[in-house]
Amino acid sequence: MIVTCPACESRFEVEREQLGYDGRIVRCGKCGNCWHQMPEDEAPAPPEQPEAAEEQAKPVPPRLAARRQAAAAKNKKRGGGGMFGWLALLFFLLAVVAASWFARDDIVARFPQTEVVYAALGIPVTLPGPKLELRVNDPRSVVREGDRVILLEGTVTNITRRKQPVPKLKARLTDSEGTVLLEWIFEAPKAELDAGAEVDFVTETINPPDEGQNLTINFVKDEE
Repeated sequence: MIVTCPACESRFEVEREQLGYDGRIVRCGKCGNCWHQMPEDEAPAPPEQPEAAEEQAKPVPPRLAARRQAAAAKNKKRGGGGMFGWLALLFFLLAVVAASWFARDDIVARFPQTEVVYAALGIPVTLPGPKLELRVNDPRSVVREGDRVILLEGTVTNITRRKQPVPKLKARLTDSEGTVLLEWIFEAPKAELDAGAEVDFVTETINPPDEGQNLTINFVKDEE
């Protein structure tokens, strides 16, 4: 009888008696594929390629057939594991990128050298700790056109390695018990400072309350 390989469609002639009543595992003499072949009552048409009929389908012993099927199943499982490994690697890389973005401030705080990398990539980083240093001189009292004027001078310095905005400043006059008697907000002459740069400022109040004891200056916080 004529049998056809389901893999390469090569056709071979096999003695029906070799297949027995329940059929058996046979191997393609051309591509090596194995399959279970049942005997047929009627022989099909002759093969379209006569030269292929020269090959003989060789019955495969049951033990060898089982070994080959086990190897094929193992290779299939290994291929699925490889796909899972690539997916796991992809998710890992995505997690690293996300952590590098959302935790960049903490990363730069722990490893300052990474700031250069983030700067080269154009990724903004908020550096921890103070960015500006505020120095205030002792207040001076002068008389101007009959009025008592309190002058307060100081300097704002950028202590980081990148340009920083200069927030507004708030002056506050309190009495000996800490009660606020007078306060006002003013701006430094420059709105931003380059790395390591500084700017001087001066502010004044005219005829402040006599009970005023302490005059301080601080940066205005964002929430204010």
